[in-house]
Amino acid sequence: MDGSTAAVILCAGMGSRIGLPEGENKCAVSIAGTSPIRHTAASLLRRGVSQIFVVVGYAAESVMAALADDMQSERIHFVVNPNYNWHGCNYSLACGVTNTLLRHKRIVIAEGDSLLGEYAIEQLLHMNVPAASLLRDRSYIDYSRSVIAVGDEQGISAYQYDSTHTGIQPSWLGEQEILGESMQLWSFSGQALEQLKNFLNVYKTEAESGKSPFSHSGVHTINALGIPIQPVFAKYPEEWINLNTQEDLRRAERAKWLTK
Repeated sequence: MDGSTAAVILCAGMGSRIGLPEGENKCAVSIAGTSPIRHTAASLLRRGVSQIFVVVGYAAESVMAALADDMQSERIHFVVNPNYNWHGCNYSLACGVTNTLLRHKRIVIAEGDSLLGEYAIEQLLHMNVPAASLLRDRSYIDYSRSVIAVGDEQGISAYQYDSTHTGIQPSWLGEQEILGESMQLWSFSGQALEQLKNFLNVYKTEAESGKSPFSHSGVHTINALGIPIQPVFAKYPEEWINLNTQEDLRRAERAKWLTK
C-alpha cells in the first residue's frame, strides 16, 4: 500500500442494547486482553492504513483511554461528535469523513464495535476498485440484527437494516436479490470517494442547521450515493463478531482467532 489510505472508525454511539455500566463505551470494553477499538485500530495500521480517525461521542474518555498507550498513537486522531445523542450514526460518519486529511486517496470505514479478523481487512484493502464492501454469505443472516446487502450482477446497490430488531425481511427487493450480510467494512476511492465526501459535507451542514434530529443509520449515505459497490466475500466469515449483546461479548472472549 502506498500510504495514502485513511480509516474512519465509528465509536460515538451509546450502545444501549448491550447493557454496560453508565460511562463505558462498548468499543472500549476489555475483551481477551484487548478492546474492540484497540484491535481494529492495530489491525488497520498493521495492514498499511496510514492514518486513523476515531469518531467519539458517548463515553469518549473510555475510547481515548483504550488507545492512550498505543505505540503508533501519532497516527491516530480523535474526532468528537458533540451530537451523538441527537443525530444518528450517519452524522458520525459525516463527522469522520469530513475531518480526514484531504491528501488521502482512499478511505476505509469501520464500525468500532465490530471485531474482524485481520485477513478480512487485508482482503478489502487489496481490492483496487472505487467502492467495495466486505460481506459474508447469506447463510449467516439474522434478520433481527444483520445489515443486509442487496443487488445484482453489477454489485451491491443498497443495504437494509431492521432498526426494530423484530426480524422483518426485505420487502422491496424488486429485481434485486440478497447478496449477503454486511461485515461493516467499506472502502471508497476515486470518484466514489469524492461523491461520498460531497454528500456528507452537505448532510452535515443540513443536520447542524436543522431543528429536528437526523436519525439516519450509518448506511443512509451509502444507499443515497446510488453507485455500485463491489462485494468482497470474506475468506474466513466466522472471524467477525458484531458486539450488540452480552452473549456477543462472551463469544469474543472465546474467539481464538482474536488472540492468535
